[in-house]
Amino acid sequence: MRSASHDPFASTSQALGRARERRKERAGGGSVKQRPSAARRGLEEEEPDEDLQRPSQARKDSSKESGSEPAAIPSRANRSSHKPSQQQPPPPAESSQRSSKHSSSKDKSSKKSHTSSKPLPSSAPKEGNKTLDHLPPGFRERPEQADPVLYYLPRLLSKTNNNNTDNDEEVLLDLPSLLNAAQDDVRLHRGRVQAGLKKDTRLIRTYTLEKDPNYQERQTRLEERLTMVQDMANDSPDILGKLQEDKASVKGKTQAEMAQMHLLHWQQALEVYVHCPPALLSETGGNTINDEVKKELDWSTLFEKLLDGIPEDQDISMILAQASDMCKGLVKQCKTFVKDASQNVSDMEASYRIRLQAHTEFARHSLQVVGQIEDQFKRSGRAALQIGQQLEHAELKRSQCEAASVLIRRWWALETLAEAEENSEDGMEINVMDEVCGNLPQDDCQMDALYTAPENSLEASRTLKQLRAVVRSKGNAAATGTASKAVLHDKAAQRRFDLTSSLIRRTSEALEQRLLGTFELVYQEGGGAYDFSAKPRPGSMDWRELRSLAQALLLFDSGRNLHSRYVDMVVQSRFPELFHHNSQASTPKNRADAEFNMDATRSKLSNLFHRVTDVCTAEFELIAYVFGSTSHAHGEAHGGRSNEASGSEEMALIVARALLQRVISDPHNGLQARINDLLSSIDRVGDFDAGAKKLDTFVVIHEKAAGLFALLKDAADRMIPQDLNESNTSIHSTTYLAARNAVDSLKGFLTSQELALSNTHRQGYINLELRLLHHQCCSSLDIAGCTLVKAPPRRPDKALVEKGILEEYKAPILPLHKPSLAKTGYSGILAGPLKQSVLRQPLIHATDSLARARLMFGTNKHDTTTARVILSIYNQTCNFYGQGFLYPIMEALKEMLPRNPPGQVPPLPFNEEEEAPDLGVNSGFWVSLERVHSASKSFDRELWAENRDGSHRVWEILNVCGDETSLSVAREFRVNFYTELERRGETAILSALDTLSTHIQWVLVSGGESILAAGGTRIFNTLTGQSGGPYAIPAGSSLETPNSPAIKSIVYCLRVQFVHVQAALTSASLASFWTALSMRLYDIVVARLLQHYTVSTVGAVILSRDVEALRSVSMLAGTEHSHWDMLRELVTLYMTPPDAIKTMLVGPDGDASKGLFSKTGRDTALVFLSRRNDYRYKTAAGMKKSSWVTDMLSELSMSDPSDGGNVNVSSFAAGRKHM
Repeated sequence: MRSASHDPFASTSQALGRARERRKERAGGGSVKQRPSAARRGLEEEEPDEDLQRPSQARKDSSKESGSEPAAIPSRANRSSHKPSQQQPPPPAESSQRSSKHSSSKDKSSKKSHTSSKPLPSSAPKEGNKTLDHLPPGFRERPEQADPVLYYLPRLLSKTNNNNTDNDEEVLLDLPSLLNAAQDDVRLHRGRVQAGLKKDTRLIRTYTLEKDPNYQERQTRLEERLTMVQDMANDSPDILGKLQEDKASVKGKTQAEMAQMHLLHWQQALEVYVHCPPALLSETGGNTINDEVKKELDWSTLFEKLLDGIPEDQDISMILAQASDMCKGLVKQCKTFVKDASQNVSDMEASYRIRLQAHTEFARHSLQVVGQIEDQFKRSGRAALQIGQQLEHAELKRSQCEAASVLIRRWWALETLAEAEENSEDGMEINVMDEVCGNLPQDDCQMDALYTAPENSLEASRTLKQLRAVVRSKGNAAATGTASKAVLHDKAAQRRFDLTSSLIRRTSEALEQRLLGTFELVYQEGGGAYDFSAKPRPGSMDWRELRSLAQALLLFDSGRNLHSRYVDMVVQSRFPELFHHNSQASTPKNRADAEFNMDATRSKLSNLFHRVTDVCTAEFELIAYVFGSTSHAHGEAHGGRSNEASGSEEMALIVARALLQRVISDPHNGLQARINDLLSSIDRVGDFDAGAKKLDTFVVIHEKAAGLFALLKDAADRMIPQDLNESNTSIHSTTYLAARNAVDSLKGFLTSQELALSNTHRQGYINLELRLLHHQCCSSLDIAGCTLVKAPPRRPDKALVEKGILEEYKAPILPLHKPSLAKTGYSGILAGPLKQSVLRQPLIHATDSLARARLMFGTNKHDTTTARVILSIYNQTCNFYGQGFLYPIMEALKEMLPRNPPGQVPPLPFNEEEEAPDLGVNSGFWVSLERVHSASKSFDRELWAENRDGSHRVWEILNVCGDETSLSVAREFRVNFYTELERRGETAILSALDTLSTHIQWVLVSGGESILAAGGTRIFNTLTGQSGGPYAIPAGSSLETPNSPAIKSIVYCLRVQFVHVQAALTSASLASFWTALSMRLYDIVVARLLQHYTVSTVGAVILSRDVEALRSVSMLAGTEHSHWDMLRELVTLYMTPPDAIKTMLVGPDGDASKGLFSKTGRDTALVFLSRRNDYRYKTAAGMKKSSWVTDMLSELSMSDPSDGGNVNVSSFAAGRKHM
C-alpha cells in the first residue's frame, strides 16, 4: 500500500473532503452561500416538497374553493398514436364541438400547430386506485426510456368538459390548476420509473425525491464536483506554475522524493486539464488564465512535462505506471459524473414534456375563448352601431326643428315690424341704416337688438342669410311644397311676404355696411403692424376682431364686397408708388435726359419689386389668419372660425388671388402696366444704345420678377397653420388637405401670373437680342474698315402677320466684300478683319447675349424655352462668324494667290543674303491662316466650351436644360461651321500648293535651262544630237558648284517658306502639306529628267547632289518620302560603267532582291537608264542605240520601254507604285 502522501488520487480526495466540510457548515446553520445554477443542480428547483406529499384530490378541492373550474380542453392523448391500455377510460368530449362557427384563423393555426407535435399518452382509468397500482408496459421493459403517461392532467380536462356540458355557463381553466395536475403526473412518472427499475409497484404511491437515497447521493456528487471545479479554476495558475518550476533548485530532497513531488504536481495539472479546460474557464466566467497557461493545457505538452521532471537515473516505468493509475481513476470519476448528469437530464426532459403539455392545453383553450369573445363582440358591436346611428339621426332632426322654430319666430318679428311700418300714420319708413349702424340711440330703435347691437353681428348675419334663403325660395314648388303655394295665392299673404322681404333686404344692406365700416376702421388703426402671437404687442392690428368681422361678412354674397373693400384698402394704403403715381410719362428732351430718367425709373422699379414682396408676404399671413377657413372643431380649439361661406374654393385663396390680380395686372397702375411704361420710355430714344439699355432692363425686370414670385410662393406655403402641419387626427388631416390644395391652387395662380408677366416681353426680348447682336457684330467689322455686302431684303411671313404673331428675327447674312479684301492685300487683312481685337469683338457680344438670356429665362430642368433662345443665339453667331466673316476671308486668301508664274526669267542663283522670293505664296497668307485657325479655336472655346463646368456657355446651358433635341441641333450647327471652314481652308492650302508647284517649275525650267542657252554645253548638244539639260556635262569638265543653280535656289526658297508654313499649320496639317509638296517637287524634277534631260557621268554627280538637297528639304516635315530614296538608287545608273549596269539591274550574284528591277521596277529602271548620254548616238539615219545597250537587252530578253520616244511620265509619279 502507498502512503497518503504518494496517493495519486490525493488531490481529488482532498477536494472532495473540502466540499463535504462546506456542506456540513451550510447544514449547521452557517452563512448560506449562493446555490449553484439550475443547469448544474439537476432537478432541485423541481422538487415539490409539499405538492408531492399532497394527494391530487386535495389539490382539486383547493382549486374548486379558490375559484371556478377551468373550461375543458381536449386531451392531446386522444389524438395520440399509441394504443390505450384496457384500463383507459373513453376520451373526454372535444371542446371544439362547442366552438363557434366563426372562429378566427388564429385559433385554427394554433390548433394546427398543436396537432403537429407528438402528444403524450394518457392513462386515466375509471377508478384511481387501480391506476396507482398499475404499471404500463413501457415501464416494465425499459423504464428509464419510457415516455410519460399522463393521468391527473387528462382527468382534470375530462372533469371540466363534463361540468361545461351539464352547466349552461362555461367554466374556464386556469393555469395554476393545470400546472398542479402536471406536477402530480411528474411525481407519478418518477414513481413508475422507480417501480419498473425495482420491480415494486408500491413505489408508484410512496416514491418521492426526498426519500430517494440514490437521487440524494447523485445531487451530492454533482455539488461536490461543482465545488471542486471552482477550486481548480481558482488554483489553476498556481498549479501550472508549480509544474513549470525547476525541481533541481529544491534542496534537502532525494531524487525519489523530487520525482514523487513532480508526479504530484503533474497529477494536479492533469486534473485541471480534465475538469476545467480553457474553454470552460472562459465561458463560465471563472478566473481567466493567460495565453502561456492555455498553451500548457495540452495533452502532448503535459506528457512532455511528465518526462522532463523525472531524473535520468529513475525508473521511468514506475512513473508511467503511477501516471496510468491516475488517468484510470480520472476516467472512472468522469464516468460517474457523466452518468449522474445523464440521469438528471432524462428526469428533467420528462418533467419538461409534462409541463409543456399543460401549457399547450392552456394556450389552446385560451385561443378558443378569445375566438368566442371576438364573435360575441362583433355581434354586439353591430347592434350598438345601429343604435348610435339612430340616435345621431334623431339628434339631427331635433336640432333642425329647433333651428326652424327660431327662424320662424324671427320671421314673424320682422313681418310684424314691416306691417307696422306700412300701417303707420305718418307713412314714414323705419330708418334701418341709422338704427343698424348705431347712429340712433338704442332706446329710439324699432329694430330688434339682434340687428342693432354690435356684439350680435355674427348671429344676425347668420339669421339674415337664412331669411334671404327663404325669400329666394318663393315660387319654388320643390322647396315650398303644396301648402306654401296655396298660401302664396292669398293676396294678403303675398303682400306681407313682399313687405317682409323688403325689410330683410334693407336690414342686410345696413348690417353689411356697418361691418365693412368697422372692418376698415380696425384695419386702418393697425397701421400695418402685424403680430399673430398669443400676446400681441401694443399698437399692433387686432386681427382677432378682423377675423370675427370677416366671419360675419362672408355670409353676405360669399364676401364679395369684403374682398373688394380689403383689396382697395391694401393697394391704397400699402402701395402709394403704384396707385398714387402719375402714369403719363413726358417725352425726354434730349438723349442725356432720356438716359437719366430711364436709370431713375429702373431704380424705382427695383424698389417697387421689393415693396410688393414685403407687403404681399405680410398680407398673405394676415389673410391666412383672417380669411382662412378651418373645421369647426379646429376653430373652437384654436380660435379659428368655421367655414360659413359656400363655394368650392377657400376664401383665403379667393382674397389672395384678388389682391395679386389687382397689384400685378391692374390695367392702369399694376406692376405689369408700370413695366410697359418703362419699356415704352426706352423705345422713344430709338437708337441701338437704347436697345442695349432695354435688354438690360428686360434682364433686371425678369430677374426681380423671378425672385418676387419665388418669395410669394414661399409666403403662400406659410399660409397653412403650423398646428395643422403637426396634427395627426383625422379631422385635422382633412383640414390640412383642404388647406394644402388651396395653397397649391394659389401657387398655380402665381405661376400663371409670372408667365403672363414674362411671356409678354419674351418674344420682344428675343427679337431685340438677336437684332442687337447682329448689329454689334457688323458694327465691329465696319469700325475695322471692312466693306460688307448688302443682303437682299427678306419677305415677312404673311401667315404669321395675319394671325398677329410676332415673327422671330432672322439676321441677314452680310458677308465681307472679297474684292475689297484682295485690294487691301495681306497687310490690310491682318490689320483689319484679322486683327486680334476685331476677332474677339463678336465673341464678346455673343457671350454677353448668352449671359442675358440665361438670366432672362433661367436654366431650369426641361426648360425648352431657354434652350430655344440659346440655340437661336448660337446659330446666328455661327452664321455671322462663318458665312459673314471667316468664310469670305478664306475665299479671298485663295483668290489672292497668283495662278501663273511671272513672265521674266528668274535671276539664278538667288542671293541668300537678301530676302528669299516667296514662290508666289506671300508670308502674309500663312499668317492669315494662323489667325483664322486661332479665331476658330477661340470661337469654340468662348461659345461652346464643352465639359467646362461653370462656364455658362452654350453646351453647359443646354445640358442643364436637358433638351436633347436642342443640344443635337447645336452640335450640328457646330459641326457644319467647322466643316465648311475646314473645307475652305483646305481649298486655300491646295491653291497655295499649286502656286508653289508652278513657281518651282518656273524656276527649274525658265531659270535653270536659260543658263544653258549658250556656251560649250550648246556645242556638245549639237554634236550629240541631244537636248542635253543641266546634267549633260561633257567629260573632263570641272565641277564649279556642288548643285545646279535652279535646285539651289528652290531649296533656299523652300526652307524659308517652311518657317511660315510651320507657324500657320498644325503638326498633322503640316505633315500632310509638306508630303504633298515633296511629291509635287519629285514629279516636276522627274518629268523634266525623263522628257528633256540627258545625264553624263560628270552630270550624274551634280544630279546626285541635287537629289540629296531636294530630299533634305523634303524631310523637314512629313513621313512619306520613299520616292526620293528610289530616285537616289536610280541616279547610280548614270555613274556606272556600261559593263556593270546589268549587274546593278538584276542584282549581284543572281540575288534579284538587291537589283534595281526588284527595288524600283523593270520599266522604271530601263526608262531612267535610257536618259544616259551614251545610251544612243547620232547617225545619218537618226538616233541609234549603243551596242552595249543592244547586247544587254538581248541578254535580259527584254524590250526597251523608251522606244518610240513616247514615255508616259505620269506612270512614274511619286504617288504611284512602280513595278
